[in-house]
Amino acid sequence: MSGEARVGLTRSIGAAVLRLRAIRERAGADRLRIMGEIALAAWFAAQTYWRFESFIRGNTPLGQDIQIYYRGVQEWLQGHDPWAAAVTVGSNAVFNYAGSPATTVLLAPSALFSESQFTALWLVISLMSALAILRWLKLPIWWLLFPPTAEALYSGNPQIVVLMLLLAGAGGAGWLADSISVALKPYAVIPLLAERRFARVCLALVLTVASFAVAPTLWIQYAQEFGEISARLKYQSGDGWSAFYFPMLLVPTAIALLLLWRRDPKAAMWLAVPALWPSSEFHYSTFAQPVITPLLAIPLSVPIQRLAPMAILVYCLWRFASPPIHAHLAAWAAEAEPASAP
Repeated sequence: MSGEARVGLTRSIGAAVLRLRAIRERAGADRLRIMGEIALAAWFAAQTYWRFESFIRGNTPLGQDIQIYYRGVQEWLQGHDPWAAAVTVGSNAVFNYAGSPATTVLLAPSALFSESQFTALWLVISLMSALAILRWLKLPIWWLLFPPTAEALYSGNPQIVVLMLLLAGAGGAGWLADSISVALKPYAVIPLLAERRFARVCLALVLTVASFAVAPTLWIQYAQEFGEISARLKYQSGDGWSAFYFPMLLVPTAIALLLLWRRDPKAAMWLAVPALWPSSEFHYSTFAQPVITPLLAIPLSVPIQRLAPMAILVYCLWRFASPPIHAHLAAWAAEAEPASAP
């Protein structure tokens, strides 16, 4: 490209930037923000509606996930294999319990209730946890429609409670909240690294391992069956929603998160689970909420496998590309400003 053509292109881009600035000034920042929030809320509502419609059409029971956890605990308490417990959805879709021994021990008090009672109780706890998350993150109430959150609320998955505990862990009793979160979901230790001191992380892991003293045979059985449990979970999750089983996506996403970690450890740690954890589910993207942006929320709302790691990869790249791009746009706008003046 000749020098004259390059100058013409940069002035054209600069003029476009100036026009966008003028439109933004005429519309007003507050009006644009409100319009953006309305559009994002409508996007959430549409995606959640379609997701729930598929659940209802497929006869997915309300509280399916917590029913699986409940049945796993019951099997263990009755002396059977907890990882044989399952819930059947529709005519032939079977989903087995895959919780860790620490999770099983922690949820043992659920045996005080019937399955329907505990399911209802847990759904209420999940909703209260979701409301607490919105309050702490200062998000509007319509963020309950964020599809990963809505799915976790429908299924009763402990994901929402885990996120609430991680956010609550900043208080005086944080070591207890952190320890419970890691016991419920082992991957909770990853964002925990971004939010707590190393000693707090070690304590959470120690208390998880301490469940071995309560149920050593359960841990031994889990170790013996770990390969089978993992393979079954991989199959039943359709290879999961992350990049873990897809090296062509896993490698660049992991590298991008490592680079982001050097600049913003908090963002990298919170995004690592939905991007990289094996056999992940759609609702794992709730972990992005503490660092989420509206543009990142748009793709994370769409229930398409592997879309979350691809969106997170693009987000990481944008974090590095954004400053120079904005600097160039500002320079081009400044160059075009005299040319656009009468």
